[in-house]
Amino acid sequence: MGKKKPAIESTKNLGKAVNRAVSVIRSGGLVVYPTDTSYGLGCDPTQDKAMDKLVAAKKRDPSMGVPLLFADLAQCETYHDFGELERVLVKLFWPGALTLVVTARHPVLAKVSGKRDSIAVRVPNHPVPRTITRELGGPIVGTSANISGGQSPFDVNTAIEQLGDSVDLYVDDGPSKSTANSTIIGVEPGAPSNIRVYREGELTVERLSEVLKVDAKALGLWSKRIVYADR
Repeated sequence: MGKKKPAIESTKNLGKAVNRAVSVIRSGGLVVYPTDTSYGLGCDPTQDKAMDKLVAAKKRDPSMGVPLLFADLAQCETYHDFGELERVLVKLFWPGALTLVVTARHPVLAKVSGKRDSIAVRVPNHPVPRTITRELGGPIVGTSANISGGQSPFDVNTAIEQLGDSVDLYVDDGPSKSTANSTIIGVEPGAPSNIRVYREGELTVERLSEVLKVDAKALGLWSKRIVYADR
């Protein structure tokens, strides 16, 4: 018997694709969906069994944690109290390819946080994940739709090749306009604060610095220092 053919919805009928994705996620399933960077693998981050499925599908170490995607800043504020420099960053770069590592406002599942007190959050510049999260009234997991360590999926077929029928629904929006994942940063304690880079991606550190250096509010809050987590 051949492999089960994965369920695929096209964004050519956006309403139908989003409604089906919302239904799958609510029922504890896994959905691959397009973003402004690579395709994401999502589920409801408050459902323990759904998180188990996601970690198993990716063959991912559960201690690594996973990022969360939100519809907008207001929705994200239910998970984190934003500091002044963090607010400047999201005003400048959200929606977009910037992920922030922040302190969780309340406890989240260990598979989301990696048993740390921090979480990674983003508002993507793409209607599919933002509409899904708006309909759900909360975030979805925003990890890349691949086997852990595998090729980043900038089209739905790359995700299907790696994840197959472990995913309940694939939402196809064609090739991504991006060729890189999101950039991950955090704001270090202190005033003015350093910015710590965990991963450089679609938003280059050079561009990040350029934008901050011409923003009057940022200049009063940022130390003008960029530090790298792996150095």
